[in-house]
Amino acid sequence: MSSPATPVLPPELSAKLAALATRPAHSETGHALDEILSALAKLPAHFVVRASREIATSAGLGWWQPEKRPIQIIPTHGAPPFSRLKYFLGLEWVPSDNELLAANPNFAWLFLFHPSGYVREAALCYVDAPPESSFFFTALAWRLNDWAAPVRQAAEHCFKRISGEIAATVAADAALYLLERRFIWGRWRDEANILDLVFTRDDVLAALATHLQGKPTGPLATCLRHALRYPGIDQHLPRLAAAAVQPSVRAAAYRCLISGKAIWPVGFESIWIDKVYGLRRRAPMLETRTIQRDRPAADFVEAGIRDKSPFVRKVVADAMIAVRAQIPNEEKLVAHLAADRSSLVRSRADFLMRHPRTSEL
Repeated sequence: MSSPATPVLPPELSAKLAALATRPAHSETGHALDEILSALAKLPAHFVVRASREIATSAGLGWWQPEKRPIQIIPTHGAPPFSRLKYFLGLEWVPSDNELLAANPNFAWLFLFHPSGYVREAALCYVDAPPESSFFFTALAWRLNDWAAPVRQAAEHCFKRISGEIAATVAADAALYLLERRFIWGRWRDEANILDLVFTRDDVLAALATHLQGKPTGPLATCLRHALRYPGIDQHLPRLAAAAVQPSVRAAAYRCLISGKAIWPVGFESIWIDKVYGLRRRAPMLETRTIQRDRPAADFVEAGIRDKSPFVRKVVADAMIAVRAQIPNEEKLVAHLAADRSSLVRSRADFLMRHPRTSEL
C-alpha cells in the first residue's frame, strides 16, 4: 500500500485556513484572509496542483460543509448581541459563497481552489487586479486547464483583462514552470495560447533570461527550449551561452546560435514501430524558425569550444560539424578540439579530420 502524499502546505497555514471558517467578525475575517493570501503567495508555482485540494479541504470550501462557512462576513448593522447564538440555533442566515465574494473580493483568490465550478467561475469574474506572486499567476493558469468549460472561458477573459498589468518578475517566475505544462496538462487546447499575451512581452522575456542565467538548479534547458517559440528570446541567447550557470542552458543557447535555428516542441505524435503487431511509440513534434544573431556562427564555435564544461564543448563540436561550410578557420578549431581533455570532444575532431570538407562535394 502506497504511503500518503506529503502535504505541501505548512502546518501553520493549514491551521489558519481551518480557523478562517469560524471567524465571527467581519474585520477579523478580513485580516485572517489577508494573512492566508500572503502565506499562499510565498509558495512556489509548482505547488499549485498539489496544493489545490489541500487548500479546499483545510478551508472547508464546498457546499457540503455549510457549518464551516465564515459567520457574519457580511456586515449586519445593528445586529442583536446574541446573533452568534441565533446562528448555532439555526435562526441566523449564513452568507453564500457569492455573497462572500461580493462583500470581500479578496475571497476570489481563495475560491480559485473551490470544489464548485460555479464558484470558481464567479471568483474569476471578481479578479480585476494582477496576481502579485507566481503561485497565484499559476493558479489562474491552472483554471485555464479546468475540467469545466465555463471556468476555462472565465479564466481566459480574466487573463485578457489583467495581462498587461502583471509584473514581469511574477510572470517570469511562473514561466519556469508553466512553459512545459503546455503539453502536459491535458484539458486545455487554445486556452493555453492566452498565456502568450504575457510571455511574449519583452520585459517578461528579459526577466526569464535572467532566471535562466542565474539559477543553478532545475530543468532550465527544457524551459529555454519551450521559450524559443518566442522570437524575443533571441537577443538574450548570446548572454545565456556565455554566462548561464547551468551547462545545459549554455549548450542549448550555443546550439541555436551556431545553427541559426530555434527548435521547440509543439506536441506529440504516434510513430509506427511495427504495423504487424500494432506497436507504436510516442514522439515529440517540433517546429523551427530562423533566429536573429549579430555575429557569424564561427565566432560562437570559437567561444563554445573553450567552455569549461565538456558537455558544452561536445554540443558545440556537434553543431560545428553541421555548419562547417560557414567556418573559415576550420583547421585551427579542429586542432583545438583534437587536444581537448574529453575523449568525446576529441572524437568529433577525429571525425572532422577523417572527413574533409571537400568530400562533401
